[in-house]
Amino acid sequence: MENAEKPGPLTGVRVLDLGHYIAIPILTRMMADLGAEIIKVEAAPHGDLTRFTPIIKNGFSGGFIQHNRGKQSVCIDLKKPEGAAIVRELARHVDVITENYSPGVLPRYGLGYEDFRQVNQRVIMCSISGFGQDGPLKHRVGNDTVALAMSGLMHLTGEPDGPPVYVGLFIADENAGVHGLAAVCAALYYREKAGIGQYIDLSLLECMFHLHDTAIQFYVMSDGQVNPNRFGSHHYLLAPCGIFKASDGYVVITVLDHQWETFCTAIGRREWLTDPRFATREARVDNRLILAKLLEEWLHTFATREEPIAILEKARILSAPVLDIAQIINHPVIQERGAMQAVPHPGLGPVAIPKSPFRMSETPAMIRNRAPLLGEHNEKILGKYLGYSREKVARLTETGVLAQDSSIAKLRTDGEIE
Repeated sequence: MENAEKPGPLTGVRVLDLGHYIAIPILTRMMADLGAEIIKVEAAPHGDLTRFTPIIKNGFSGGFIQHNRGKQSVCIDLKKPEGAAIVRELARHVDVITENYSPGVLPRYGLGYEDFRQVNQRVIMCSISGFGQDGPLKHRVGNDTVALAMSGLMHLTGEPDGPPVYVGLFIADENAGVHGLAAVCAALYYREKAGIGQYIDLSLLECMFHLHDTAIQFYVMSDGQVNPNRFGSHHYLLAPCGIFKASDGYVVITVLDHQWETFCTAIGRREWLTDPRFATREARVDNRLILAKLLEEWLHTFATREEPIAILEKARILSAPVLDIAQIINHPVIQERGAMQAVPHPGLGPVAIPKSPFRMSETPAMIRNRAPLLGEHNEKILGKYLGYSREKVARLTETGVLAQDSSIAKLRTDGEIE
């Protein structure tokens, strides 16, 4: 990778990553981009099941490639005592341990926080689960969809007279990963001052609940008299503020209260300034659907949405096109800022994935390596940190304690991987 050796802010931090699926891989992906060494422990024999989730090309998952770049893979059967012992030994050599198994699973194998503390007093461990490590729902199965449903966010998404709507990405998992990064970095900073590690318990539900802004306070400050509902495409606190249909697609427009006269002047509708339906903020909100219809009529006087957006931008009114995935990938703001990077992958060639959004002048975040093949680094990691010989790694592989992608030997012979 370009400049991959340039240190990041987390260079020197070593992570034992027991995570799978999305939440923890998001956390450790960001740590890898920031320079941390990530040892991804995948459960034998199949590894992280996101290796098998769409979209699949030539047998490789695009999602796995995106979320696990810059990591090293060791594949260990955690259920075998010898496998669990290997993980405990690796824990001696790391700063951080991450995991998102259901509460109680890892302690059954001797891989809980207290087990790791016995071999490493300074270790920081971060667990992400559906509902947390304690409480009435700790043993309930939880995932992104469950967290969205129970957090109130799904209830607030959709049209007022329609059903709740699912958000178009795994936002609860992604959000928990970002919260996890903040918590781990704070714990690392504290350890530098106090010299001790600590345990971090994050739940998907609480991380989503934490995202609420006005909805919670509407309920609290009204003493429970106001229970917010879906407001659809047009905001219930400000107007015009929403999604509007133009001739060739949709646009978002937000007019702040102090911009109302500027807005009306810019679009040639100064008569709205004296229209009692729009004279005050409250009136505009009450009549927001009428205002939206009139605004869409103005938008449709143009052949393309870019023309009215240019008028609004000149007046410094917040506006933008609603872009689809192809449009945003190919947009100049992504292309010219280099927000995507083609990362070579054996069996696929270059795969374009989003880069880290952290633009740091002294310690840059960057994609430092591709995603690993299953068990690709068994020999390297176990040899480097535990002193295992090649023969011992081979024996553990034969007995099923370790596992590895069957294509690795040939790829090494062919020079496609080291």
